[in-house]
Amino acid sequence: MIKDLLSEIRGEEVRNKNFLHLTANEAQMSETARMFLGSRLSERYYAGAGVDTVVDFGSFTQLGFEGVSKLVTKAEDAAKDMIGASVVNLNPLSGIHAMTSTIFATTQPEETVMTLRPDEGGHFLTTGILERAGRKNVYAAFDSKALEFDFEKTAEIFYNSDAKALYLDPMYHISPYNLTELRRTLGEEAVIIYDASHTLGLIMGQTFQSPLKEGADVLCANTHKTFPGPQKGIIAFRDQEFGEKANSIVNQSLSSAHTHHLIALGVTILEMEAYGKEYAQQMVTNANTTGKAFTDLGYNVRRTNTQRFSENHQVHVFIDDSGERVDLYKKLVNNNISTNFADSPGNRPYIRLGTQGITRQGMKEGEMQKIASFVDRALKGEKIQNEVVVFNRQFPKIHYSFDQ
Repeated sequence: MIKDLLSEIRGEEVRNKNFLHLTANEAQMSETARMFLGSRLSERYYAGAGVDTVVDFGSFTQLGFEGVSKLVTKAEDAAKDMIGASVVNLNPLSGIHAMTSTIFATTQPEETVMTLRPDEGGHFLTTGILERAGRKNVYAAFDSKALEFDFEKTAEIFYNSDAKALYLDPMYHISPYNLTELRRTLGEEAVIIYDASHTLGLIMGQTFQSPLKEGADVLCANTHKTFPGPQKGIIAFRDQEFGEKANSIVNQSLSSAHTHHLIALGVTILEMEAYGKEYAQQMVTNANTTGKAFTDLGYNVRRTNTQRFSENHQVHVFIDDSGERVDLYKKLVNNNISTNFADSPGNRPYIRLGTQGITRQGMKEGEMQKIASFVDRALKGEKIQNEVVVFNRQFPKIHYSFDQ
């Protein structure tokens, strides 16, 4: 029985390799970063280098890892520089772990946290997490058509609810938020937390926005979307004292940072330090080229509040007049095209395309035209699976990485 199960999983691994991945919430890791994921170090706890390879906590001792410690320290310094942070924490195990840890570290039970409505682009899990954590929840005033906050109304809701923090948890945004104006209207006492799970790679690549420099106190994120790392998390703090105090709380929420994932995260941060700007710029160029290509094919594509098709990796191609969404999705899957469908913000169904994975495969503007054509033909019922597989096989390497 186990042989059959493993064989089936190996088949899915082959299928994964032959798919054109256009999802906005997944990444392509480098072989260098992936190198230690199957290592026996995955069985070991990491708590630093120690002294002469001995980590001693007074009542507890364990083996230290000097090489891992050197990598983590170098990665932390690079992350601070790229994000504009005084303190970073690479220990969180996922984006949700980073989210809950940040909420626990910055607010108290019964305090109120402001978020975005799920139908206006906020994460669908945030409200439930806040409730289970004993926090109250109110929503910011956000205009889904203009893709911008009503700043004065948001401030009014914030103060009338006696909120402590604003947690920006976007899943579907294609424009930066005006954090400077949010800070001005909410005042200096408000804690502003920016969830950069979708845009961390662009932020590190100096191409989207710099939340901590623009007014946020805390940045938290997962590390497997535009940041092309393992499925892990990161938290960064603008203020040194605030960050150190919060970190003491964050680190109480785990006993192991998962050594193998920490190594992969550290390698990817250093890859971003070396290649992030070029990677991020190409990602945004590819997104806008893709939006233009779909428009030329007759599709309605969402525009940002700057009237471009995207300021990050996401492209929203509306499909409300194209048929039933599950049937449309199956047409793509049957032709080895993987993407996401969504309807927030605005409640109009659309294809949520992401350019981060294909950009890391080395695809550029010419390939975006081809990909738009593939999606269009598949949605219209053509059988193009072999064409898609042959096309994708032309890009087997991971670019903007130490693999080069």
